[in-house]
Amino acid sequence: MEDIEKKEKRILKLIPKEFLPEVKKSIEYAKKYYEGKKRFNGDPMIIHTLSVATDLREMKMDTATVIAGILHEIDLDTEERYVKENFGEEIFFLIQDSKRVRNVTEATDTDTDIIIKYILNSSKDLRPVILKILDKKNDVDTIKNIPAEKKKEALNKALNIYSVLAEYLHFETIKKEIEENAFKEYLPTEYESIDKKLKEGNINNTLFAKYKKALEENMKDISPKPSIAGRVKSKYSIYKKLKKYEKEWINPKIDSLEDLIAFRIVFKDEDNCYKGLEKLMDNAEINYERFDDYISNPKKNGYRAMHFPAKFPLISPLHIEVQILTEEMYYTNTYGTASHIAYKASKSRYANPTNEYHWVEEIQKQIEECQDKSNKIFSIPVKADIFKEEVFAFTPKNKIIPLEKGDTVLDFAYRLHTHIGNSATGAKINGKPVSLSTKVETGNIVEIKTDKNKT
Repeated sequence: MEDIEKKEKRILKLIPKEFLPEVKKSIEYAKKYYEGKKRFNGDPMIIHTLSVATDLREMKMDTATVIAGILHEIDLDTEERYVKENFGEEIFFLIQDSKRVRNVTEATDTDTDIIIKYILNSSKDLRPVILKILDKKNDVDTIKNIPAEKKKEALNKALNIYSVLAEYLHFETIKKEIEENAFKEYLPTEYESIDKKLKEGNINNTLFAKYKKALEENMKDISPKPSIAGRVKSKYSIYKKLKKYEKEWINPKIDSLEDLIAFRIVFKDEDNCYKGLEKLMDNAEINYERFDDYISNPKKNGYRAMHFPAKFPLISPLHIEVQILTEEMYYTNTYGTASHIAYKASKSRYANPTNEYHWVEEIQKQIEECQDKSNKIFSIPVKADIFKEEVFAFTPKNKIIPLEKGDTVLDFAYRLHTHIGNSATGAKINGKPVSLSTKVETGNIVEIKTDKNKT
């Protein structure tokens, strides 16, 4: 573990010169406030908050968010006035809203996908969400010595809430790091089993590089040259896929999975997609039983690409997954109606096309703008308007109830149970009496009054 002085020097090296005084002031205040305070694993609290702030700055977040990272563990009930007077209303908001995000994950009896959608829907600035993702990443990195029950709860949230939030915001590297480290601690036996199998099969970055070189060699005569990118499937993703197959009464071996290594070949135009396919048909072994041409036959949601398993026997007996598509198709599949985010939210790759997920691209642009300008501008909001046709309200017991925009208190009652809707006689929103026809808004706490004699 780095000492406090080294942590401090490391973060200060990353800060633009003109913003150094504010960051130094926040560190001095944090050192005094956190003095003697330790985390569950025994580390000084200041080590944790400086680590979170460093991660935020290394991903080029603005200085205001970095300062919020340094101060995010302070108690705002006692420190509100000091923070507002010395660091400003905006940094106070960033800290306060990051705590709101944390508290939402405590929602009882609520599915994690609803918690995630509520967090995104209710966040008008995504910087506090990004702060909490990095906070959780650091938690997972340093989780070894905390009590078992606390560890299990923290790892479960890391895997099922924070890694998914990272995916929604296209932080793929952070998502993978959270998943891998949390999986290793949460299910160590399963992790070690998969790790052993991958090592036995030499399924690693060296094999990945050999396959990439082979694909580049096959595509070298096609002009303009395509871009080729890929990945080695993470251990946690392998685990989830194997569990999915178990539910479908399939029991495959790890090395029989055909997407342990996967590549995406992106061409300028559609004709070159088929030229690239011809090259691979001549020089690789393609599994035609698993060949899908969604370029000629797009899915209902607009998804277009060819994908298929292929192998180069001189390199390895392992099949790799190959996806071929154009730049335009990649754009639609990433940001449009066929995006993976749309798929996750709708739970069906065959959902009808919708513009509901146009925010995926907009959020990505705003995050990139924040990163590009963070050396010159102190505070850069990342504004959000996500799942805007949905509303998420709370029961008095902190369960989140999803509704459609325009739904009333009576609709809320029926979402709880038909009997509650039928017997509803009145209601309160945030403790104040309202009529059953009152529209519900995100964040409302709704209490339904019933009469069991009402029919």
